[in-house]
Amino acid sequence: MNVLPMEYCPNCGGELRIIAGILERPVIEKIHSHLGLDPQPPPESRAREAGIDFADFAS
Repeated sequence: MNVLPMEYCPNCGGELRIIAGILERPVIEKIHSHLGLDPQPPPESRAREAGIDFADFAS
């Protein structure tokens, strides 16, 4: 489950707390539509290469 990356309201500075975990896709899509957001998640992208040269770890 994704977690909000914030602890305080950006408008009033009040503390935020999770009051529900919504896991049903139709409910999430309805909320997103109501907020003017795309109801469908973005397409998954490929993982980026770490850029580690494993030869550096060879003895």
